[in-house]
Amino acid sequence: MGPGGVPMSLMTIFSAVSTAVTGRWRMIALILAAVLLVGLLTGYAAWRGYHAGYERADAERRAEVSGIRADHALALAEAESRARAMLEAETARTYALERQYLDATKTIAAQRRQITNRRIEDASRNVAAVDGRCLFGPDWVRLYNEAIGAGDSDRAVPGAAPGPDAAATAAQTAGAWIPRGGGPLMPAVTPQDILAHIRDYGARCRELEAQLNGLIDWAEGRPTREETWK
Repeated sequence: MGPGGVPMSLMTIFSAVSTAVTGRWRMIALILAAVLLVGLLTGYAAWRGYHAGYERADAERRAEVSGIRADHALALAEAESRARAMLEAETARTYALERQYLDATKTIAAQRRQITNRRIEDASRNVAAVDGRCLFGPDWVRLYNEAIGAGDSDRAVPGAAPGPDAAATAAQTAGAWIPRGGGPLMPAVTPQDILAHIRDYGARCRELEAQLNGLIDWAEGRPTREETWK
C-alpha cells in the first residue's frame, strides 16, 4: 500500500506511463492516468466509507436488539413476579376464609349442642297458657334470640351484624316482661310476634342463600390460571 492507502501497483503504473510515453501523447496519457487514478481513489474511499458505515450501523442494530431483549426479559420477569405475588396473596386469602368458615361452623355446632342438650327444656318451663294466650318467659325469648344468632356477644361469624329484624327481636327481648299493677309479669311476646319474626328472618335467610348460590356459580365459572395465561 502507498500513501493514503493507495495500492502500490497503481503508483507504479502511473510512473511507468509517464516514463514510457513521450511527446504529445505523454500529456494525454498522463491526463487519462490521472483521471483513472482519481476514479480509483474515489471508488476506494467510497468502499471504505460504506464498509465503515455498515459496520457502525450493524453495531447499533445489535446494541438495539440486545436492549430490546433485555427490556423484554425484565418486563417478563416483573410480570411473572406480580402474577406470583397475586397468586400467593389470593391463596392465603382463600385459606383464611376457609379457616374462618370452618371456625364459624364449629362455633355454630357447639352452640347448637349446648342449646339442645341443656337449655331448651329449662326455657320451655316458662311457657304457659293464660286466658287462652301462650306466654313466653324471658329465658325462652333470650334462648330464641341466641339460637338464631341475634345476640351481641355470641355471633359465630366475625364482623357479622344483626339485621333489622334481629335488632327488633333484641328490643322485644329487653322489654319482654312488664310489671302491671303489682300482678304477675306478663310477657309482651306472643305466637303472632314469633311467626312474624320467623317470616322476615326466613326471607332474609333465603335471600342470603340465593346470593351465596350466585356467588358459588360465579366462582365455578371463573377461568383457571392456566386458561387465563393461554
